[in-house]
This record gives sequence, structure tokens and C-alpha cells, in this order.
Amino acid sequence: MKCIAVLETGNYVYKLESALERKGLKFDIVSTPCNVAKGGCGLCLKFPEEYLPVVRNVAVECHTPVKAFYRVVPGFTKNRYQRI
Repeated sequence: MKCIAVLETGNYVYKLESALERKGLKFDIVSTPCNVAKGGCGLCLKFPEEYLPVVRNVAVECHTPVKAFYRVVPGFTKNRYQRI
């Protein structure tokens, strides 16, 4: 299952993605879904759920505060997002 990490700014998203890439992990930067964004940043990091502990640890290491993590729950017509 996929997850997304919502951060404060787009710069934090790029910083976290770069730190993960240096560790040999390549994840996608995608637009934050409207029902999750709530007026915040328009970008988030999308990754497989099994990497959640790694993403959390790297975010702490490189001082990029993550606002929230969400599990992407596929729906019939659109996805739902469950906060982790």
C-alpha cells in the first residue's frame, strides 16, 4: 500500500527526497490531494508503506518536520486518505 508524507513547504519535500536518494531510495514527489492539503503545501512525498520507518528516521536526521503521514486507500472512483 502507498503512503504520502505531507511537509510544511515544498523545499522540505525536496530536501527529504534528496536525503532519501542519497541513501539509495527513490520516491516520487506528487501534488498533495486537496482533501489533505487544507491550504498547506502543494507537494508531498509518495512512497510504499514498508518504508515508513525509514522515511520518519531520515526526516528527523535531516531536520525536515513532517506534518502528517497518510495511507492511500484505493476507492472505486477516488482514493481516500487515512492518517497514520
